[in-house]
Amino acid sequence: MRLEGKSAIVTGAGAGYGAGIARRFAQEGARVVCVDVNGDAANAIAAEIGGLAVQCDISSGASVKAMVEAAGTFQILVNNAALTQKPARVGKITEAELDRLLSVNIKGLYHMAVHALPVIRAAGGGSVINIASVGALRPRPGMTWYNATKSAMLTITQSMAAELAPDRIRVNAIAPVVGRTAMLGHMFGDAIDEGVERLISTIPLGRLCEPEDIGAAAAFLASDDAAFITGVTLPVDGGRTVS
Repeated sequence: MRLEGKSAIVTGAGAGYGAGIARRFAQEGARVVCVDVNGDAANAIAAEIGGLAVQCDISSGASVKAMVEAAGTFQILVNNAALTQKPARVGKITEAELDRLLSVNIKGLYHMAVHALPVIRAAGGGSVINIASVGALRPRPGMTWYNATKSAMLTITQSMAAELAPDRIRVNAIAPVVGRTAMLGHMFGDAIDEGVERLISTIPLGRLCEPEDIGAAAAFLASDDAAFITGVTLPVDGGRTVS
């Protein structure tokens, strides 16, 4: 019950890592606002854990503003919602795909900074956790633009941590290795099994990341156990960054 008495917003909470974080936060005693562009998915997780569901497109400032107003007071923000890309050579992604990546993975952080950070500041401080990717630390070929958005997230995390420390707002990042989530299907399409086999061969602990792994890491960083930790990136990658 490390998060008892606290409220948290988790974006992309309808599935995958976001659902794992929302479930773990609820187990730790937090009131969880489950945010997802898929309203039905957000409702399902919220009903399961006794949280609040809010449909939101984080690439839209107006949508984020409405979501924050619906959420009420909160001390924890997890920026998990993101897009990936299909593997492609550096010049083969379309400009429309690139613009969408940037609008969700980077501009979404801006909208949260504009609308969510003032609420955390008014609450006396709290914790922001940005879900990045091991691709920001060990980039994979064919994922250049996705890797770039996640690398930018690490710089944003460090800069925000330094800027917001006087407000008692800690800002950290988690860098997961790939897991069997919807993103994996988007990356590999019908060749998921072959893709998974290749990926596992690069992970020393011999498996993909699970939502529970990210939920556990996020619960630690959001809790008072991490009260003196800010500006760090925690790889949850089964050893991928050292292989």
